[in-house]
Amino acid sequence: MSIRLAVGLFLLSLLSPLTHAANWHTVDQHTTIIEPVKEARYLLPNQVLIQGQKCAALIDSHGDFVALELLIAQIRSKLTVPLCYIVVTNLDPKQLSGIMLLKSAFPESTIYAAKDTSSSVRPLSHIIKDEVTQKLTGFQQSVLLSEQRIAKAPESDQLMWSAKLQQAKQRLSRWQSMPIPNIEQITKVTSIDLGKYPLLLSPAQGFKGPALQVYNQSNQALFGGHTVNLLPYVAQTNSSMWQQTLYTLEKDSQIKWILPGFGKPYKRAQLHLPLRFLSLLNAPDKQLQIARLRQDYLQNGISAEQFDAYFEQAEKQKKHASF
Repeated sequence: MSIRLAVGLFLLSLLSPLTHAANWHTVDQHTTIIEPVKEARYLLPNQVLIQGQKCAALIDSHGDFVALELLIAQIRSKLTVPLCYIVVTNLDPKQLSGIMLLKSAFPESTIYAAKDTSSSVRPLSHIIKDEVTQKLTGFQQSVLLSEQRIAKAPESDQLMWSAKLQQAKQRLSRWQSMPIPNIEQITKVTSIDLGKYPLLLSPAQGFKGPALQVYNQSNQALFGGHTVNLLPYVAQTNSSMWQQTLYTLEKDSQIKWILPGFGKPYKRAQLHLPLRFLSLLNAPDKQLQIARLRQDYLQNGISAEQFDAYFEQAEKQKKHASF
């Protein structure tokens, strides 16, 4: 097979179905954690499906459309009640783009997100539309390039790859026909009822700014997405309000355990790790403290290399604030 054909088929694989489904972990009769496969554990976020007597809620989305289609099929097979709510924990455009597929699959659902009250921020629907358009344009270019490569392949190869190309075209056409959904953006604590099973949605400041936290009183769990990652990925110049959010959570005795966007669930007491991480960004003469924190993270299963990479990223963002 020629290199050019191999490149084309590689691009076509961007639209091919995944071979591995997400891992589903039952917490209790109402709550299931959806964990990405190992290869995507730091690419796709954890999600949660919570079912009450009348409704279900899905917490978080992501931007891998092919993986989402597979997930939607899994969700449908596990639902015992209608999916009434989709809650997104942050306003990252890539993560938000997937709600288009989720809304199309569950058209009666209401989508909740935090509201960015900054005067300079564009409407959220415009931000999502731009992200989706960019993603679909890239997919379309991949399909066209693959089509050109397949046309030049030996006839013995064309039949198999033409079928895959047709499948990719159908999937792309379906995505292009989906509208950008409406999102309920909230600025105050909001309760949703799944049928004698309430969830509390609380706006806060966190990963990339405005965020939502979902508290489940029944099992004392907090689902906070990337805001509560044990090892923070800092993508903003000012993280002081994020730090304050974590401090408030650390003092909240109603919270027993936390599910982050990346990684495994952990106990509330472990919030001291991301709190120390963020506080060190503003500390002078911090090398000794960094060394101690690196060791504490190592004891929690996070390598020194990963810690150093994340801290370096955070310091770069901090320096940008001074320009």
